[in-house]
Amino acid sequence: MVARIFLTISLLVFLVFSSGNTFSQEEVSGRATIISGDTISIKNIEDGKEFIVRLWGIDAPELEQSCEKKNGQSVDCGVLARNAVRAIVRKNELVCVDFEKDLEGKLTGLCYMGDKILNGAIVRAGWALAYPQESRDFLDVEKKARLKDRGVWKYKFMAPWRWRKSQKK
Repeated sequence: MVARIFLTISLLVFLVFSSGNTFSQEEVSGRATIISGDTISIKNIEDGKEFIVRLWGIDAPELEQSCEKKNGQSVDCGVLARNAVRAIVRKNELVCVDFEKDLEGKLTGLCYMGDKILNGAIVRAGWALAYPQESRDFLDVEKKARLKDRGVWKYKFMAPWRWRKSQKK
């Protein structure tokens, strides 16, 4: 926890003092539109700017990604994940911080809903996986969701990063 706080403060200091080609927004607050299980669009209350933010440290099934029930029936787990995140967020105001760019150049951040970390809440509900290529912060939460068959863990599915890779072939 102390390391996470130190990392957050260090990142914010870096963003404030770094060159103009780095994203310099420290915090974005507002209502979000849920794009997918791990991506939101948030309109900043202060200046009205809209930001697309991929939730840092997690990876949810892609909207086109299917999962399989135990009886073999296919379900749209990416759509289920998006809808579950919509239900988690509802009309709550979010505060997103810790911005950085991921390997694909997308803006990532840690988002809070009150005192809860949204990123972790989605993994806890089973609708996203911890994304170990980016962070190990949510691995314990993922394990608990998996053991309780929450969210996508009720189904047979491919990890989203593997699924994306399989679609490029």
